Amino acid sequence: MRGQTRKEQAGKARLGRVLLWVGFVVLLGESWLLISRFSELWNGSGAGTLGWMAALGALTRKALAVLVWNQGLLLAAMAKVLVLCCPLALVCAGIAILRSVNSGERASMNGAVASLEGENR
Repeated sequence: MRGQTRKEQAGKARLGRVLLWVGFVVLLGESWLLISRFSELWNGSGAGTLGWMAALGALTRKALAVLVWNQGLLLAAMAKVLVLCCPLALVCAGIAILRSVNSGERASMNGAVASLEGENR
């Protein structure tokens, strides 16, 4: 019985680690793509010559004007945010699975210690 439980816990722990790493890799990849697009927009607009504060304001104004007047781009921007949330969901699922496995291991260890203490008395 304990062997089967340990195999199940090992499988869950492996699944949790895989979900955690896949989520982190996808999140880093998506973030890198988003930063590279922002860099292209920054360099293409000539904003670097204004200074970073003025350039950030001008870029924000331009981006908001485009998003407000073009609902297709607004929906695309919201979709991109949702795509960035999917890896976070994987990371959270991996953490939740690992926590449940760890709490299950602690509970089984506490039970084993209690049974050993009962045998020693």
